[in-house]
Amino acid sequence: MAQVIPEMQSTRSPATSILRDGVFLVARVLAGALLLLASNASAQASPLVQTAGPKAVSLTVSGGVSLGTYEAGFLYYAGTSSQGERAVDLRLVTGASAGSLNALLAIMATCGVDASTPGQSLFWDIWVPIGFNDLFVPTSTTPLGVLSREALERRASHVEQAWSRGLDRSCDVVLGVSTTRLSPRALQAANGRLDLPRLEEKFAIRIQGRGPGRPPRATNYTTREGRRLELLLETDDQGEIPFANLRELLLASMSFPIAFPPQPLRTCAPKASAKPGVCRPSEAQREFFIDGGVFDNTPLRLAVGLARDGLRETTDGKLEWRPIPQPDTRTTPPGIAFAFLDPDATEYPIAPPQEGTRPVSLPGTLAELLAAFVDTARSKELAMLLEEEPEIAKRLTLPRRHFPAAGAPLFAFLGFFEKSFRVFDFYLGMYDARRMMDDAFREGRTQAERPRAAAMDGIGGWQPFACMSAVYDSLPSAEQVCQGEALEDFRALLQMSLDQLYDACSRSAGTFPPGTWRNAHCDRAIAGQPPPHVPGLQPNAWPDWKQGKEESELAYSMRLLGAYGFGFQDLGVPKGQGDQAVLRIRHALGTAAHRLAAVQPAADKPTVRFASKLAVDSISYEPQRLSLHITMGPTESELGLSVGASETPLSSGLRFAGALGFRGLEDVLSSGSNSDPFGVIVVGGLEFQPRAEQTFLSQSRLALRAGWLFSAKDGYGTSLCTNRGASHVTACSRPVVQGLVGITFLEFLRAQVVGEWYPGSSSRKTLWSVAPGIGLEIGL
Repeated sequence: MAQVIPEMQSTRSPATSILRDGVFLVARVLAGALLLLASNASAQASPLVQTAGPKAVSLTVSGGVSLGTYEAGFLYYAGTSSQGERAVDLRLVTGASAGSLNALLAIMATCGVDASTPGQSLFWDIWVPIGFNDLFVPTSTTPLGVLSREALERRASHVEQAWSRGLDRSCDVVLGVSTTRLSPRALQAANGRLDLPRLEEKFAIRIQGRGPGRPPRATNYTTREGRRLELLLETDDQGEIPFANLRELLLASMSFPIAFPPQPLRTCAPKASAKPGVCRPSEAQREFFIDGGVFDNTPLRLAVGLARDGLRETTDGKLEWRPIPQPDTRTTPPGIAFAFLDPDATEYPIAPPQEGTRPVSLPGTLAELLAAFVDTARSKELAMLLEEEPEIAKRLTLPRRHFPAAGAPLFAFLGFFEKSFRVFDFYLGMYDARRMMDDAFREGRTQAERPRAAAMDGIGGWQPFACMSAVYDSLPSAEQVCQGEALEDFRALLQMSLDQLYDACSRSAGTFPPGTWRNAHCDRAIAGQPPPHVPGLQPNAWPDWKQGKEESELAYSMRLLGAYGFGFQDLGVPKGQGDQAVLRIRHALGTAAHRLAAVQPAADKPTVRFASKLAVDSISYEPQRLSLHITMGPTESELGLSVGASETPLSSGLRFAGALGFRGLEDVLSSGSNSDPFGVIVVGGLEFQPRAEQTFLSQSRLALRAGWLFSAKDGYGTSLCTNRGASHVTACSRPVVQGLVGITFLEFLRAQVVGEWYPGSSSRKTLWSVAPGIGLEIGL
């Protein structure tokens, strides 16, 4: 019987659970850069797959933020391994966000751009070197984007150089890219009486190789009668798209809101150009676009539509592109298999929310609804496709990630903070591609017939891959191939990945039936076994490998890495200090958020500053470097200042504090008052904010201060104090010692209680006082 796909584990694509009842066609091969195919492992496979298999392959690559590195590793290995095998024609690639860039790289690898080791590939060259410090250039921050494209544009020049060297003449692939308009385009209906706003936009670019030494030909592949209304990218008068315009399209698809400013593109509406498929500079309009993954992070529906309208079968049984798409075509060619690469699809359970964690407040409920809205919006196109053409599920290959990725926390943004994370995720993608290829070739193939890259496991830049494969596959060679100082951090990441997997799987015991997951390690975790130890890893003490109940995913990852002696080179944290790594990450994001607020128009700065700091404080709270507060109470009002003892985020929570207190204001502002005589208290001291007690919602503090009370009753200390100062606290000028306990909500609303001790002397009686107060706190 055909195998059923278990529900895809994804934090972004809940609608893809529709795939559960689809037939999982194991990937059979990938042409030149990729992959995927379709061969049923069962004897009762469909006649199509049994007899001939797919004639062509369509690949869809979703967005993944820093997990674009994982996708790059997957695509690199799949392309390297497929050479010399029964290559299937890669005819169509679609992508969103980071997946759009990987889609183009996959086409180029398929069409002849090759590298024998991972570090020599374009995939590696584009993804691995770029970190947070390359993306965050303070002088390049704009009101609409905190990060800079400069590093991406420099790397894009490497792609352009490979592009200019030419692609194989047999290359004929359509690239589909999803984008989102910054301002909607109005589509008219009901004879022009109804305007329908459209934010989603798709582009279809046909790429045809012209051999070595000549850049390939890129043209718009759409028609005025098309149902999907793809836009035309600006061309020259002959209808060819310069690489610079193609680069800008990919940058637009990757322009995630807030992170990157909108990208301008020069485009034409399908019916606005004089010649079909041609968008001359004089006809093009300049408009702004953002991330294509906002509304369509899985452009598989675009791929199916392009295949249906554009592919036709030749007399020799192959599939080729029609010169012009024919939108009246009713069926998708039966000879094409669809592959969908999503780094969020896992071959292990994603830990469910803990019991009792459902929101009970309005903000919590709204946050959950917003998250569900975003997930639904990004995957709606895939849901619509499977509703319209459910048979597509029978032709869909879905590779899945077998182990947690280093860059997965922080909404898949963590990979940008350490190069070692990106290196690990690249090899993890290679490992999953190898698993896919092994499954595809397992039956009826000898070891000598296995994919070519399997023989490279221990050569040159393949050693980390060999170590990862040996550890994950529980091979005896792991003891040997994982040795060496160069793999020290890699071993720590491997162990963390195993710990996280065993934690997730152990918590799902009893939830899924046996055999749900094709992951031997997950089965062992469900059976109660602890994670194995990576050979060569020797921590001072083995930590608790389970995630704490109140521990965030980021804190959990950094705690494990700290225990395993990981060297946080890019973060500049001493080896093993995982808790400080969390603070460094928070500080880096806080600096970026502060810079974003600083470049806003004056009227919007406070709002952006408050909202952005609230967002980054949800990761790990970091107090304001300088804060001012004013409080009022029944006995005393206070104006105070607090300054962090260190400019770095690695401080112990110690701060310097000073305040001016005012007692007896009623005596100054009104007649006949029975309050204390007026007095001014000047104090200074130390304030401590316990790190464990700080959240983005509330911040607590303890302070010990000392100073002097200046009383108006004795001329602010210029005359003698009478009656030993026993009638009122402010009857005499005298020293004062204060202890403060306070709490601030959202770094804005402050409540505090100040206990005061006025030591006595020969002329003054010892007194004490308690001064509660409420007020405001402002970060400066």
